[in-house]
Amino acid sequence: MFTFPQLLLLFWALIILAMWLPLLFVPKKFKPILERILKNSDIVRVWAFLMMLIWFLFLSVYQKFDNGWAMIFPIFGYIELLKWLTTFRFPSWGRTKYKWFFSKPVQSFIMGILVILVAVFIAWVALMKI
Repeated sequence: MFTFPQLLLLFWALIILAMWLPLLFVPKKFKPILERILKNSDIVRVWAFLMMLIWFLFLSVYQKFDNGWAMIFPIFGYIELLKWLTTFRFPSWGRTKYKWFFSKPVQSFIMGILVILVAVFIAWVALMKI
């Protein structure tokens, strides 16, 4: 049986994979969609608000992450919360960040691989006994 923190980590890994796999495997189709989304500040703010809610929920159970590799997640959670709070306040920052990270196809591929490795690591930690 999974605990609530484990389910949160698995959910987080699933969200990461759902967001990044299309960018890695079909970038020519996915990039125009993402660029159109990032041009609409209302959609960016809604997405940032939803991500902040997820991070608040995640940080509400961070006391459970007290052993081994799992201790990195509360620190990362606060950093992510600040990132999404900044994105919520300044939606154009999301476009700037996107252009900086994904200006070249090689950068997109490297970022995609790194993020997938992070998702696998998160799932591995979630499947460990927390």
